[in-house]
Amino acid sequence: MTMLQHLTHFWRNPWRMILWGTVVSLLLLPLIAMQFTTEVNWTGSDFVIAGILLGGTALLIELGCRCCADLSGRAGWALLVLTSLVLIWINLAVGIIGSEDNPANLLYLIVLASVVLGAVWVRFQAQAMSRVLYLTAGLQLGVEIVIQLAGLGAAPVINVAFMLLWLLAAGLLRNSGASKTATEA
Repeated sequence: MTMLQHLTHFWRNPWRMILWGTVVSLLLLPLIAMQFTTEVNWTGSDFVIAGILLGGTALLIELGCRCCADLSGRAGWALLVLTSLVLIWINLAVGIIGSEDNPANLLYLIVLASVVLGAVWVRFQAQAMSRVLYLTAGLQLGVEIVIQLAGLGAAPVINVAFMLLWLLAAGLLRNSGASKTATEA
């Protein structure tokens, strides 16, 4: 298969086109907004960071979808990656605890590290990753407890929302492949 045929085959998947089209569109939005208002003022480094975050997110979703053949697993990996992106983005943009400069926001690195290290440890296997995400949800709740007890602030709504997203992704990944084994039995 020639390189051109391979690229043509690569882009035939409509979900892939939607995913990467969304990344490009999200990067173009601030550029277009800067032409019409002074309230949006991105620098080159802002575009680079956003490009790395969004491009990395799309790449990780692609890789996660290759790990799972069924819809439940793919949805679980996509939700896991998107939840991680939102947690990073909020922390970089405005911070969850106070402003983005509040050092207490570094506690969320523990939550993100559990996802990354857990995924490597379980070798990206969907059902094993669901157990990692149960731990991640517990760590998310633990961060809220720590910031409450230490008097660093409070963010119960957002921490519970993230905890629920981790649990939903865990449930989707736990059910990944369950329909295949049920039909084979």
